[in-house]
Amino acid sequence: MRTAVFLLSCLAISLLTACPEDEFFQSCPMSESILDTCRAESQSTTLTCVVADHPQCEEKICAKWEDSEPFCSRECEADADCPADSTCQTYLDFSFCVPASATTQATVAQ
Repeated sequence: MRTAVFLLSCLAISLLTACPEDEFFQSCPMSESILDTCRAESQSTTLTCVVADHPQCEEKICAKWEDSEPFCSRECEADADCPADSTCQTYLDFSFCVPASATTQATVAQ
């Protein structure tokens, strides 16, 4: 009985203290001055923007992909480097993971 209680306690503690499966793609703010800079650099009608040292993102990358809402991301070289349901995209020689919801949103907007 004590063993069962101990195991259940350990399980409960691990569930309560475990990190979320994927902290990527959480919302992150971008200031108007950052967005203005991105608009000036953009060579497209849609706005893509990357902040490589964002304090609110675990991997320091905050990005917008083709008019999506800003999201936390990470660098990548291929789709396999990204969480499930996301792809590795490149903008201005910088590659980062983009959630499927952002690429779907961009497709619908066009």
